[in-house]
Amino acid sequence: MKSLKILLLAVFLVVAGNTIKAQGWGIRAGANFSDISGGGVDTSSQTGLYVGVFKEIPLVKSLFFIQPEIQYSQEGFSTHAKDFKIDYLTFPIMAKVYVLKLLSFETGPQFGFPISDNLDNFYDTNGFVTNWAFGMSINLPFHLSINGRYITGLSDTLDSFDSKTQVFQVGAGFRF
Repeated sequence: MKSLKILLLAVFLVVAGNTIKAQGWGIRAGANFSDISGGGVDTSSQTGLYVGVFKEIPLVKSLFFIQPEIQYSQEGFSTHAKDFKIDYLTFPIMAKVYVLKLLSFETGPQFGFPISDNLDNFYDTNGFVTNWAFGMSINLPFHLSINGRYITGLSDTLDSFDSKTQVFQVGAGFRF
């Protein structure tokens, strides 16, 4: 009975390992350079980080994929008085096209929920933000990639005035 359990566990691990590899799971992380625009407030950018997981779902084999993601993103802006930071849990859903397997382009909506901030009584964050993202990746051997992405706000970041997010992301990814 013990050897049957070990055999079943080994079969499960092999099948699960092959399934995970075939499904294109991965991780990505890097730096955010974020700011807000609009509202007549003079701001400058803040640097933060992002880290997340993604899954490539093939629609046209080796060419066109849908890539849902979950990521933690540190964003913010600076005024003359203070540096403001807003941490988000974001959900990008990217349409991704590969060009010669070396280069890929992506675009799609991104939905964000603020999970913490240091805005105190200065501003109130919008509880749900929608953005649009554009990006590209240079795909290297060993499932590594270098990523760049520009994210622009479709909804207001702050409740008190017209304020759209502007984020540049630069980082790396690894696909299992």
